[in-house]
Amino acid sequence: MADLDELLPEIRAGRLAPLYVFHSDHPVLIERVVVAIRDVAVPPAARGFNYDVVEGKPSANKIVALAQTLPMMAQRRMVYVRDLSGMPTDEAEPLLAYLGKPNPSTVIVAVASKIDKRIKLYAQLSKKKVLHELEAPRQLPPWVRAEAQALGVKLEPAAISRLVEAVGSDLSRLALAVEQLGLYAMTPPATPGGAPGRRAVTSDDVDDLIADTRERSVFELTDAIGAADLARALAAVSSLCDQRESAVGVVIMLARHVRQLALVHTLRAANTPRNEWGSRLGVPPFIVDKVVAQARAYSPAALAAATRRLAEADRALKGDQTLTTDLHAFTGPQLKALGKELGERVILEQTVDEIVRLAG
Repeated sequence: MADLDELLPEIRAGRLAPLYVFHSDHPVLIERVVVAIRDVAVPPAARGFNYDVVEGKPSANKIVALAQTLPMMAQRRMVYVRDLSGMPTDEAEPLLAYLGKPNPSTVIVAVASKIDKRIKLYAQLSKKKVLHELEAPRQLPPWVRAEAQALGVKLEPAAISRLVEAVGSDLSRLALAVEQLGLYAMTPPATPGGAPGRRAVTSDDVDDLIADTRERSVFELTDAIGAADLARALAAVSSLCDQRESAVGVVIMLARHVRQLALVHTLRAANTPRNEWGSRLGVPPFIVDKVVAQARAYSPAALAAATRRLAEADRALKGDQTLTTDLHAFTGPQLKALGKELGERVILEQTVDEIVRLAG
């Protein structure tokens, strides 16, 4: 096990190991340590020639070949392996051999979505102390307080306790919640043209913005669709309907999520640098990998079909009687006969069902 607070000072001081393998149930921890290593190993101006990313099923031969390449007009190179767990166990020998004599001018950073120390590769990585399992801190309030201080957000003690109670131990969601609360607590400038202020966040703010069950249901719905989990998606729809959430609002939220998944394919096809994806997708950097993983379940054609389906659902919910799809059965008089609440529930359930079935 490893504590991120112990690793980061060494990394930022420039004392880099030739190989790091990270595993964690908290993507935000991996995101931060990878960014810290990259910032030290390969500054932005040097990344064009000295930063390689190994996507998909990794090959030990490819990783080693990249690691043995000399840096160009820079002190170091970095090789980032997105998921080492995809490497077949019988193909790991070249990497095991590399461990005995690594290239001092290359830093390999690999993420393992799952590890099994009974496997020779992970046993050796653990023995050489390059396998780091990043854990959440035992005490969450101090971690939240530090997050807030880093962002310049003032959290009242009661707000910290309420936030931990509402979100739990999911560090990624806690970090995002602190950022959202900071924006929520912004106050207008004291003078024209001045900088906006920021009041202290209260426990009531947490209840208003974060602890609302609607927020949880929205996250659950987008996550379930991204995972192509129909049962979970329909349960989230039911929860949103029970809370009398606007059906049109749910469709708009789903359309945004589908656009993000489609944009992943566009960014990949255009070879857009990975460090630009967060801003292009409109999500924090530590959410990027999650959106990318969800996009893998849907082809561009499937996402285009999902977008059309959502457009039809939007029109149906607004009573458009010109539709020629099977959603037409729930517009106009038919929707009125079912009743607004039941009609909206049926449309949302049918739409979500068809989107999930597009996953391939």
